[in-house]
Amino acid sequence: MSPSAPPAPAPRGGPWRHALEGALAVVVALAVTATAGCLALLALGAGAVAPLTRLVPAVVSTAFGGGISFGSAPAGQPAGADGGPLAGMSLDLGGEVDLTPLTLTFLATAVLALAFFRPLRRRARPTPTLLWSRCGGAVAAATVLLPLPAVLGRGTAHLPEAVAGRLGKGGGPGGPGAGGGGMLGKLTGGGPPSVHFGTDPAATTLLGVLWVCCVLGIGCVAARRTHLPRPLALGRLRQKWNPVLSALTGSATVLCCLALAVAFLAGGAALTGREQAARAAGALLLAGPNLLAAVLTSGLGASWQAQMQRQQGGGPMGGMMGGAQGGGAGGDKSVSLSGFPVAGVPLWLIGLLVLLGVLVLSGYRAAARTPARTLREDAQAPLGRHLELALRMCLVFSGATLLCCLLAPGSVHFGISVMGNEMGGFTAGLRGAAGPSALTAAVLAGAAGYCGSRLHARRAARAGTRRNHGTRTLPTGSRTLDAGPQDGSPAARKAPSEPAA
Repeated sequence: MSPSAPPAPAPRGGPWRHALEGALAVVVALAVTATAGCLALLALGAGAVAPLTRLVPAVVSTAFGGGISFGSAPAGQPAGADGGPLAGMSLDLGGEVDLTPLTLTFLATAVLALAFFRPLRRRARPTPTLLWSRCGGAVAAATVLLPLPAVLGRGTAHLPEAVAGRLGKGGGPGGPGAGGGGMLGKLTGGGPPSVHFGTDPAATTLLGVLWVCCVLGIGCVAARRTHLPRPLALGRLRQKWNPVLSALTGSATVLCCLALAVAFLAGGAALTGREQAARAAGALLLAGPNLLAAVLTSGLGASWQAQMQRQQGGGPMGGMMGGAQGGGAGGDKSVSLSGFPVAGVPLWLIGLLVLLGVLVLSGYRAAARTPARTLREDAQAPLGRHLELALRMCLVFSGATLLCCLLAPGSVHFGISVMGNEMGGFTAGLRGAAGPSALTAAVLAGAAGYCGSRLHARRAARAGTRRNHGTRTLPTGSRTLDAGPQDGSPAARKAPSEPAA
């Protein structure tokens, strides 16, 4: 090293500072998730069901993979205390919510990635040790903090009138508002039924830590405009997969932000006193990307059904409970999202067209970010440049499609059990069958990626041709003239020269 060369700038901060910043990134992500969950529950009016200090942690835990389970709360009166065929029998209300609110998961992912990688952009390139310290701080903070929402998300909730009606309260002659005239009202002593809810801290912590590791691992490959250790930044894995991953994650981020924008617009309409707009805003703040994933994957052949089904147990007890609820499966509903018409156009066709446009644009952006090959690399490559990019898009997008089909469905189940046997209840939710959607996604992503790469190559060739020929502008600026050949040919030497503009 020559004595005149300036020394390389040292990375700012030591291992402890990077570990603290990684932990703060997790803290900020959890805070944003809790804020969004609180706004969604307020829009849905969930404060009348249970305290928000208990509901918000429970909803936050579901964003990281935890589920909510319901059980019987202490009742004021035993089953059949007023006499009748159920006298002396124990009544249990139970159920579960199996739903991942992908809006909260998206916000947590975006905030964690931004807070983790963004500060590295303004600093000198860190060493691998500092990056490992940063990741260790994030994982340690997630291990400590993620059990807290699951522990705090416990309490007693009063079942809403609609849920109680589905379970049988008001199913009798008195009707829904008969003050417990139905079977469920008699079994609970005439008061509003209550359940105890809680979450699983072990599942929330395990899946949450796995989520943090996946975000950081994918971010190290897909992140742009940030400084990473030189072995990672110049590694073969990052150079090959960064253009495709960054383009697809950017497109997914834009789509999720559009769902958030629609939720905020609905929230603005709710301020004018429209109750339906408030419920729509709350639902989108919780499950906007779930609906978006269902619409887009329906264009790939996935079958999505929005169902509400009443259940009736077997035997004489099940028949009696079914009669009290108003007749078994008479209230079953099922709507196919794939064939649902929007302005006369089926939803699957809209999803397919939107998905095709997004994939072509992603292929174009990935091709623009892929570094040009050298002559040796082009000769040794088994596939052409366009086919190689299309193959990578196939693999990434098919995996993302399977993940969406796994996370987007959700269901809510409530049931009434007498003497340990479920006598009735209902199940509602969004269910999807992936079927051949992964194969269709691979074919569509490959074709769209190939077209996007070809489109970029053609546009780059045209831009290069214009730069080679050049243009000359007349003094008036009203039109341009082609400068003609620039290779020193006789035609070029005979071309008259134009005055400079």
